[in-house]
Amino acid sequence: MRRLLFFCLLLAATQGFAQITVDTTRATVTVREKGRTLTIFRSMVPGVGMRHQITYQPVPNDFGDEPETLKLNFSEEVPHIKAMLDAALQKRQFVFSRISINPIPYTELTNKLVAIYSNSPEWNAYLQKATDLRTTVELFDGSQVAEVQYDTKLALSILEKSDFLKELNAFFAPYGYTVSLAGFPDDHLQTVSTDRLLLLGHNGNLFIPAPNFFFTLTKTKK
Repeated sequence: MRRLLFFCLLLAATQGFAQITVDTTRATVTVREKGRTLTIFRSMVPGVGMRHQITYQPVPNDFGDEPETLKLNFSEEVPHIKAMLDAALQKRQFVFSRISINPIPYTELTNKLVAIYSNSPEWNAYLQKATDLRTTVELFDGSQVAEVQYDTKLALSILEKSDFLKELNAFFAPYGYTVSLAGFPDDHLQTVSTDRLLLLGHNGNLFIPAPNFFFTLTKTKK
């Protein structure tokens, strides 16, 4: 009976976590848990040298949704990310320079973006004065795609003054890193889509810029 009770308690404590596997090559470490992949690879950082980058990507189909309708909670993903990163660190030592993670599938992070920009007097004043933020661009093959253009310097300054990175900084602090924004794409600027806004209960007409999906990691000075 005691053995059965112990097994039940162990099962309850570990439910929600699938088996973690770690595959290594000379330059890459790939950690997988069902529906999740964390990859660490080396790349050259100009003026710094070789550093490691982290990419983390939940696979939408494994969660039963398409990317646009995927609703994850970052707070619930954190234990999985930590377990996978710790598994990689058991294999090698790394000096990180960035993490690539798409914040849009995470409900809290998207809601925070919406709150930051929709409550910003600067951003609202800019939108009232701006025109032609949405344009149609013709590609080389004659097809047309919708593009958006906005003041990325203003968008970045507003985001930098916010607590958008609070959760990511809390996660990486124990590993000895701080997180900072890497700005917005140089082209093909992104906004939170109308479908995504409506899915999360927001006004679909809001114009909410989406930053780069990678963030800079800086080693904390001791």
